[in-house]
Amino acid sequence: MLLELFNEQTVKIHQSVKDWIEAGHVAGDLLVKENIVEPKFIDAMIESVKKFGPYIVLTEGVALFHARPNEGVIKMGMSLVVLKEGVSFNVPDKDPVYLIFVLAPENNESHLAALADFAKILEDSEAINKIKNAQNYDEIMDVVKSKLQ
Repeated sequence: MLLELFNEQTVKIHQSVKDWIEAGHVAGDLLVKENIVEPKFIDAMIESVKKFGPYIVLTEGVALFHARPNEGVIKMGMSLVVLKEGVSFNVPDKDPVYLIFVLAPENNESHLAALADFAKILEDSEAINKIKNAQNYDEIMDVVKSKLQ
């Protein structure tokens, strides 16, 4: 499922941002440009972190932004931005964050298969490091494919 959600337009590497909010906007904008979410989805995912704290930082160096399907999702999708310099979410044992994922769930169940695939990557720090240091889209997809076989 995860492989179906990424394409060269929804994955960007070597991005520079000033903070976690800009990182969320950059990653969310990739989905807006692909007509996967409406701009209000980005606002909703940023507001969720402001309201509930940095619960989206899942492991060292990795954050997964998301919002509810009714907050602007057009169709299911996922994006990834790999940052040049990590950003802080004020989570000392997991900062800095270099990998910014955005998951746009179409409904309350459709994204579960994608999350199961995503978990296979998260549990492998070597895979995360390879994605962080990838030089192009194909290198990232090679890592994802290797974890899902």
